[in-house]
Amino acid sequence: MVYFLFFMGMFCLIAMAGFISGSETAVTKASQAYLFHLAKKGDKRARRVIALQENLSTSISTMLILNQIVLYLIPISSTIFSIKYLSAAEAAVLQTALALLTIIYAEIFPKMLVIRFTIPFSLFVGPILARAVMTLKPLTTILEWCAKFTLKILRIPVPYNDPAEQADEELRGTIEMRTSEGDKEEEQKKSMLKSILDLDKIPVSHTMIHRRHLKTIDISLPIGKIADDLSSCNFSRVPMWKDNPENIIGVLKTKTFFRALQVQQGNMENIKINQLMSSPWFIPDTKHLLDQLQDFRKKREHFALVVDEYGDLQGCITLEDILEEIVGEIVDEYDTIPLGVALQEDGTVIAEGSTPIRDLNREFDWNLPEDDVATIAGLIIQEVRKIPDEGQIYVLEGFKIEILKRQRNQIGLVRISPSMQVPMFESL
Repeated sequence: MVYFLFFMGMFCLIAMAGFISGSETAVTKASQAYLFHLAKKGDKRARRVIALQENLSTSISTMLILNQIVLYLIPISSTIFSIKYLSAAEAAVLQTALALLTIIYAEIFPKMLVIRFTIPFSLFVGPILARAVMTLKPLTTILEWCAKFTLKILRIPVPYNDPAEQADEELRGTIEMRTSEGDKEEEQKKSMLKSILDLDKIPVSHTMIHRRHLKTIDISLPIGKIADDLSSCNFSRVPMWKDNPENIIGVLKTKTFFRALQVQQGNMENIKINQLMSSPWFIPDTKHLLDQLQDFRKKREHFALVVDEYGDLQGCITLEDILEEIVGEIVDEYDTIPLGVALQEDGTVIAEGSTPIRDLNREFDWNLPEDDVATIAGLIIQEVRKIPDEGQIYVLEGFKIEILKRQRNQIGLVRISPSMQVPMFESL
């Protein structure tokens, strides 16, 4: 009877240690995204597990305390039993067997099993561990304080990880881990997801339509001339200026103008441009795309004018420009398909100087620096500190760049060869 009770007790203790060990694996490995999905659907157990993950240090400390208590009871109980009922040889065999059983069934087996059923097991143990954490909270607080005090004595800094930043990086890692080699559709999905995460880091100056390409109209022109300009314009909204092209006083929708013209039955003299315009919306060029996207939604607007810190007009940005950062180029029946980039048979790329660096990186999977400048021409000028002449060749971050065309003080056309492996910028 004594033997039976002893072995049943050992079995229970090892099973309990395995349960605690598996619980630790389940809580730490359970997908937080899936748990949030279950919690949103009303699963209270998922909320318990999420709470344990959010306070992971205390949760793990609690499980370690419980596990150490159980693992302490196994050798103590077996030693007392051996002294009373077993010989020295039998005691050695018993201790060895218990050690092997503890390693296999209290550590290895439960972790292997839980990895295959992480979510179901985490939902099962969540309420149990939540009660254990609350019960042992005073003890875990004292032990955690002792550990932190030891680190302080040893002058070992404990780095602080911003939870929001860490979650963002984890999401990026999850996207990158998604296998998509050779699958263009999957690659597009990955690119779109990564672009969404980058919206809060990209200023509008990197995406806007530059003022050189912006169509504006002098409000003092005759109505007939304004009508001609609007009819030949591919933009749905046109800034109107007075006295000075920098002095934008309103934004006119082409649809609104021609609707008014239809109402007046073609009588242009009765059309008042001032009454058809909407007030211009100016935003700083340092504003990030995510903030601007949210403002577009709040104001129910699709168009904003971009100015620098001195109030000078830099260009405009539309809702479509931001969406194109996510899904890629959107071309409708009114757009002129840009011919700014051409891939050559020899693998080089001919691009206009105004081509955004982000578009080149995204299209050809390059890594040209894009933090400080928006266009390839701007990058070249920033590095060489001058406006290069036609025919000059430079090497930048492993890319050979040849100036093919220069128009006054602007770089018109460049040839980019990505095969160079030179990590510095120099003139050839």
